[in-house]
Amino acid sequence: YAALSGHAPFEARHRPELFRLIRGARYPLPPQLSPPARALIAHMLHPEPAARPSLAAVLGHPFLSQVRGWGTRG
Repeated sequence: YAALSGHAPFEARHRPELFRLIRGARYPLPPQLSPPARALIAHMLHPEPAARPSLAAVLGHPFLSQVRGWGTRG
């Protein structure tokens, strides 16, 4: 998220509010993000840890596969 937007997904002045944002998966999605980027972020920031993707699933996500040469050697 930070690499694509330039800031953290969850920002709050007080810890209880920060935790509410995280539990509610409430974060802004910059309009310039592609649909695959938005989908990957939503999957990775899912409030339920068991629902988050594995590393293999992240690396195989369409957002990363659109990067030329990603996951190939040489």
